[in-house]
Amino acid sequence: MRFLAKLIIILLTLFAFTLIIGFIFNFSIVFPFTITNDVTDVPEHRLQAVRLATSATFAYFGTRFIFFQTQKLYPIQFLGIFLFFLATIGSIVFYKYQVSLSEYAVSIFWLIISIVLYQAGKPEFRNYFRRK
Repeated sequence: MRFLAKLIIILLTLFAFTLIIGFIFNFSIVFPFTITNDVTDVPEHRLQAVRLATSATFAYFGTRFIFFQTQKLYPIQFLGIFLFFLATIGSIVFYKYQVSLSEYAVSIFWLIISIVLYQAGKPEFRNYFRRK
């Protein structure tokens, strides 16, 4: 599981760098790997999904801080939580925009990735696989 989590992080990091470089050179990449020559060619429903997932993540951590004070989380768990919100709220946005069913595959993909990343960051899991 730890190897899988690291592989996922590496691939997502490379994808993120590619998005940034693409924007600088005036091309856009929309997951999963749709490339266009227009940096403004990101579908509205995907932009709304990211915007609302970011807000939900902020609300989640704000609520945790207010009611549960501070509890340590690994960065990989933060990514898992954000991707969970992207999958769940993204599905709601896709439903409201009445997009094709193939768009829901992206939400399912992010949901699976979020579960893997969140589980890989749990302390008991990390201690079990820690090298000695």
